[in-house]
Amino acid sequence: MGRYNFAPQRVHQAATRLLQVRGSKGTTTSQPPPPWYTVIGNLPPSERLVRPPLQPAQRKGRKASKLFQPVKLQYPEDQLRLDFFGDHPWELARPRQVLEDDGKDYQKFDWSQLDQPTKQVDGESVVQRQAWLMGLLRHEIDFSATPQLLDYLRSDAFQEELLPLFKEEYAVDLQSSQLPSRTEYTDADASVPVNLYLTYHPKYPHQFKDAMKHLHQILTEQGLNTSSINKRSFRVALLHSDSVAQTLRNMDLAAISKHYNITMTLEPESTIKPFAEDSFNVLPISLSYYRNASANVSALLNHLATALNIKTTDILSPTLPTAEPDTYQAYTKAGAYDKARKEFYDVRHTQDIERRVAREEALWTGAEFGPSPLDIGMQLEDQKYEEWREWAAKEIIAFKQLSGSSGNARDQDAPLDFEADQDVLSALDEVEPSVPGSKKGQTAQGGAFVHA
Repeated sequence: MGRYNFAPQRVHQAATRLLQVRGSKGTTTSQPPPPWYTVIGNLPPSERLVRPPLQPAQRKGRKASKLFQPVKLQYPEDQLRLDFFGDHPWELARPRQVLEDDGKDYQKFDWSQLDQPTKQVDGESVVQRQAWLMGLLRHEIDFSATPQLLDYLRSDAFQEELLPLFKEEYAVDLQSSQLPSRTEYTDADASVPVNLYLTYHPKYPHQFKDAMKHLHQILTEQGLNTSSINKRSFRVALLHSDSVAQTLRNMDLAAISKHYNITMTLEPESTIKPFAEDSFNVLPISLSYYRNASANVSALLNHLATALNIKTTDILSPTLPTAEPDTYQAYTKAGAYDKARKEFYDVRHTQDIERRVAREEALWTGAEFGPSPLDIGMQLEDQKYEEWREWAAKEIIAFKQLSGSSGNARDQDAPLDFEADQDVLSALDEVEPSVPGSKKGQTAQGGAFVHA
């Protein structure tokens, strides 16, 4: 920008110099100029001496900034409220308590139970109870129980004393898997796999730790080795070679075991012979770990393959164990909703029974009550039925007057004389059983006109 371009006007001059240079080389034949040479000399191109205005760059349109828009507030309980009140719309019609003393009643609520001392049970109670259940964690322990330990787990000391003790002192719900009966196992030395479940809230981790110490102490007193709880074992074999054996002896297996939380033990060399194949030597390795470290077995085998400079296919092993976390979410969204709403149904049923008992006691002592909602509904139905009866009678008279079936004309607005007109009476008697107020309900008979 800011300069003029005279290059088009200098084309003729540049062509002239080029032709002169070619002619000075001493060639016998002179090259004729191009056809446009004379034209350009007579009519040189013009140059625009007016500087073109600067065209600003076109900016793409942008949406308005959302900086000044109000933030949409969302809470985890919003979807829970939609689910509950969508299934129970009539709960919104019940009167609710919205006044509080200091506005901090929610800090005093303990949703480990549905009923709260200072709050009536309503749909919001179910929502908060479901949210509390979804936050619970469940810790699972498994072990092999001897017949002596099984007898203790089935005894009243465990079912009626220890379980309520954990609930009251530690706020931990202790449950056991289904235990076999005494007749199902006959061997006195046989061990039966047993699972115990401890459900707790992560808000109180110290109480869960105290509950675990107490449970381990009780299991130790019953003769159980607590180091075998949640214990797993796995066995692999490496193809034998001098380099692999030498590298294994030089490796720091203790540090690797600590890193992956898996204990490795080298076993003596052995010989295996697969089906229809030649025998070969292998180096067996025994792995021992807890169930929460099951996912580390695959990473450990890859580490060994890299350190020994072998392929992973050279490590003979059964199917790798899957991840088995010992602590997981106690309730899913659907499971927590089912548990909370069933507790809500029990509360509503109890309240209904209390109201019925109070009414019966009051009636027995001479109290009088007004009509119930059912009685009021029956009165409204009877009133509508009488209105319909009068309308049907007038329609019958009007139809007879139009059809000319009646001998003497009668005023449509005149009252109906049921005793004088037997045809009207018989028509009403035939239509009466099919009205909505009867037990059979209304049938499709076409009304009173079919009897005219």
